[in-house]
Amino acid sequence: MADEFSGTWQFCYWYPSNNHDGEDPSEYKMTAHQQDDELVLESLPNDSNAYMLVRLKFDGDLATGTWHETTSSTGEFKGMLYSGAGQLLVSKDKQSMTGKWAGVGLDRETNEAKIYSGRWEIKRA
Repeated sequence: MADEFSGTWQFCYWYPSNNHDGEDPSEYKMTAHQQDDELVLESLPNDSNAYMLVRLKFDGDLATGTWHETTSSTGEFKGMLYSGAGQLLVSKDKQSMTGKWAGVGLDRETNEAKIYSGRWEIKRA
């Protein structure tokens, strides 16, 4: 596999909102480094000081991997650390990937750990 995915990407995922019915998005501009069939995406510095790292391995048009996020220390989640796994399908033109993530979080109603899941999307910036 050639170095097709290195460069700058826009990353977005949606998670269940704590403040209203539905979802809220979280977005990062990321730099991607590819070596063979593995890709590492790392968020660029942003105003909120949040950080995200995604590691993917390609199998044809399927990308499978893990993610780690440190939320903004001033935002709703107060610098919490989250991690999980996910899969994405690579578009035919290799300019985007769409899929699903899963990871543990705190259920605020029960105050217990719960596995959450949602959509995620990566597009060439």
